[in-house]
Amino acid sequence: MKEVRLAQSVAEEIRSQIMRESMKVGDKLPTESELMERFDVGRSTIREAIKQLQAENIVVIRHGKGSFVADRTGIRNDPLGLSFEEQSQVLRELMEVRLLMEPNIAEKAALRHTPEDAEAMHNAIRCMAEASERGEDYMRFDYDFHLAMAESLHNSVLRRMYPVIFEAIAQGYHRTAHVHGSARVALGYHRDILDAIERGDASAASESTRRHIFQAINDINGNVEGESQ
Repeated sequence: MKEVRLAQSVAEEIRSQIMRESMKVGDKLPTESELMERFDVGRSTIREAIKQLQAENIVVIRHGKGSFVADRTGIRNDPLGLSFEEQSQVLRELMEVRLLMEPNIAEKAALRHTPEDAEAMHNAIRCMAEASERGEDYMRFDYDFHLAMAESLHNSVLRRMYPVIFEAIAQGYHRTAHVHGSARVALGYHRDILDAIERGDASAASESTRRHIFQAINDINGNVEGESQ
């Protein structure tokens, strides 16, 4: 039973890695030996974890070649069947879900985060700023910040739900990335949120997150109106 729980934990960490690194269909996972070293577990535990991910259609095993991110994966490809919904409504409803979830996540993060969690958020902000300055796509690092904030709650159920937030951030980014100053504004909110989290100010962390999402919604609405004119 202990080994089963350990394999489940390793599977969750690999799943999170796929999300954090925005791995695409066909990307190869580290080898068994590399995963054994990374998680300090035996080969049987790694194999059981990979089997669990295979059963969830997150990875596919190609014998003699390794494990790869699967096609139609539950993480990366429409985990909620949103492609079957009316697309004009999907983004608005995704942002509404963010408003329901993320301010509460930030509030708890202020109370539960570890120094390592805070460092992960700092790293995401730094990478986002550097990518923006180079004129590169910074969405991955934007998402990394929000994922690190959520993971600071150390809640395995929340980790499984977080693809919903990823989808909202991704769609919002593609709608507004070209808006002048959008990265600067987002970075400012991220820094405010992290400052409140590190101070342990749950109320301020929640409010800064709420303001951040409302700003994103306003940018999206403005962009949609501009497209319709």
